[in-house]
Amino acid sequence: MSSSTQLPDRHRTAGAHFDRLAGRDVPASFGDFDAEYRALSAGVAILDRSHMGRIVASGSDALDLINRFSTNETVGLADGDVVVTVITSNIGRVMELITVVRRSATESMVMTGPGAEETVIDWLDRYNFGEDCELSVVTDDSAQITISGPGAAGLGVPLPETGRVIDTEIEGVSVEILRPANPSLDSFEVLVDNVELAGEVWDALVSAGATPAGEEAFNVFRVERGLPAPQSELSDRVNPLEAGLEPYVSFTKGCYMGQEVIARLDTYDKLQRRLVGLLGPGDPGSEAGTHLKTGSPLRTGDRVVGQVTSAVTSPALGRAIALAYIRKGHTEPGTTLESDQGPVEVVGLPFTAVTAG
Repeated sequence: MSSSTQLPDRHRTAGAHFDRLAGRDVPASFGDFDAEYRALSAGVAILDRSHMGRIVASGSDALDLINRFSTNETVGLADGDVVVTVITSNIGRVMELITVVRRSATESMVMTGPGAEETVIDWLDRYNFGEDCELSVVTDDSAQITISGPGAAGLGVPLPETGRVIDTEIEGVSVEILRPANPSLDSFEVLVDNVELAGEVWDALVSAGATPAGEEAFNVFRVERGLPAPQSELSDRVNPLEAGLEPYVSFTKGCYMGQEVIARLDTYDKLQRRLVGLLGPGDPGSEAGTHLKTGSPLRTGDRVVGQVTSAVTSPALGRAIALAYIRKGHTEPGTTLESDQGPVEVVGLPFTAVTAG
């Protein structure tokens, strides 16, 4: 894959921010929300995700240590395997949703949400009783670029199978490309060990046909697909089952921190709330249907039964949509609740199923 020698100005600017700000200033938009959203939903887009956390876990006991806190199996992985899992607290709450990439028997990459590296390290170190494990934050020295959209294969970049990572080069720069398992979003993560070379990788992907996308377009895109995000839907106030993270929870693996709580919630159907979708007030396409507010309480009569956690306007549906935690008994699709902005309808996730219907 080769990069053109004359890139359009906006593309040159897109790659340049890696050099200026070490990839930490994540753009809200590259100037054309509609083009960015179309690329994510129907073409191929790239996003600078360098603000996400990255930890190198070294030592023969590193994956075993992680496994003690992990809802998914991290022991027994082969070199090149990728697993998404939840680090849980002693009461089964979400400490962090992480992606583990096994590079070798003695080294793995652990990918976290933004600013969560030290939280993960402190939690693991609390129960490290002399194991052969060293955890080193490499966020500032490296970069992370997400390739997303159904046109990813058209970039001409080698792409791994789901749950695998490959080592390759993009424009002469050594990178790792991984494909985490995600039922709602098929995307690829490009890891660049040397942040100073990230701009070259970015520009090469743009030259190959990818559209740079910012956080505004991605936030709409991820809400439509029902994807929970750190700080919005994922925190130590919820458990993995409430957050819809069942695909990353193994009910057959060995013991881990918080396992008994999660197993009991599943076995006895004891969840008190769930993450659901909401359709905003007004008919599709109407002006009345263009506003919901994050944090808005949700009521049935005088009783508060939930709260909006993320609210956007969906181009696909032509109306306001939101993610919300709703108490048991009010999560059935078709249920009508009251928000500060008017009546809302509970729907199943992802919203793409609503679009198809």
